[in-house]
Amino acid sequence: MDKRVVTWRNRSIISLILIAILLPFFNKYFLIISFILIFISVRQILLRIIFTGPGNRKPSLDSEHYQKEIININGSEICYHHHFQNNKSDLVVFLHGWQSSSSRFENRMSLFRERGYHTMIMDMRGHGESSGTYEWTAGKVINDIKEILELYRDSPINYIHFYGHSLGGFVTLGLQNERHTGWWKGKIRTIILESPMTGYSPILEEMSGKLRILVPYMRELSLNGFNKLHPEVGGISWEDIDVPNWGIPSSPTLILQSKHDNRLGRIHYDMLLKNDFSFESHLIESLPHSGNQYNEERDELIVDWIENPRY
Repeated sequence: MDKRVVTWRNRSIISLILIAILLPFFNKYFLIISFILIFISVRQILLRIIFTGPGNRKPSLDSEHYQKEIININGSEICYHHHFQNNKSDLVVFLHGWQSSSSRFENRMSLFRERGYHTMIMDMRGHGESSGTYEWTAGKVINDIKEILELYRDSPINYIHFYGHSLGGFVTLGLQNERHTGWWKGKIRTIILESPMTGYSPILEEMSGKLRILVPYMRELSLNGFNKLHPEVGGISWEDIDVPNWGIPSSPTLILQSKHDNRLGRIHYDMLLKNDFSFESHLIESLPHSGNQYNEERDELIVDWIENPRY
């Protein structure tokens, strides 16, 4: 497992709180020091909330059609599954959502596999069979999928297609940013986004709950923490964590949006559609945000996209 960079262990935070409570009993002049220690503790608690990983895991993909691989990336074991055809073909890379896993995508992957595409899906850190991580970021997931793709530089691949659901959509969009490079970048042919997360701003406001007064401070903590965790990025600002700065497709894009999205609502969808890029969009009445392994209306649109290319 990777090392902590911006957060402390539970034991350290609890110890600091206890010291802050006990100090004034020894000397009243220690009261100011106690307030400082409490402030530091609250800061660490907020950082833990911001960078915590998923709380629940769903099982990883278990199918005779797919080969499971484990790759060690900076001390973390990342699990992914792939099916390569016997002939040279396009590769579709699938990215699941928060607290989901590779197993939830088998049906959607089969729509492509049965039509001659190579297919691949990774369990994000803290999901499926992949290792957990002390400080979870979408940036780490982006780096993981880049490391995996690099293994297939010389494979019989014509073009690359990305399919991202929810958080996987956010990762997919991030991969489109010019800061991310690789042999695969010039081979991207199309993008599919299903009920995608398109910015971190609405998520942070949701995390703050009724304490909206903390949002500016949480923004500062988020940015400072992300930049410490990802010095390779060279520093990002708050505008860089939402579309279009986070990333926007330069390839034809199919957007499959749950019409009644009970998890992300429409704000992420609306944020995406404000931008100028080539897309086909569908609001799907019958599509839930999650629990969507099978959906006839969505799957028909996917098949039409496959069999009638827009490029």
